[in-house]
Amino acid sequence: MASLLHEVWEDSHGMTLCLAGFRASLLDDARLVATFEASSDEEAMSKYYAMYDMGLYKPFDSSAFDPYPEELKARQLKIIER
Repeated sequence: MASLLHEVWEDSHGMTLCLAGFRASLLDDARLVATFEASSDEEAMSKYYAMYDMGLYKPFDSSAFDPYPEELKARQLKIIER
């Protein structure tokens, strides 16, 4: 089971959670506010919800509990090392 690095960004439009190295387009005023590791989407979203006191995260389906594959961790490390 791979543990991936996640980032929480804030900008004038709100908050964004993403995998480190896989950032979507962020506004110029975006600032990194937190990083953490998680081993599944459910774990990542639960941590994100806790950070912003959004209550209990309820996944749409059971795939959120699937562990991240080692291949994704290897891909993330290659991107971050650039």
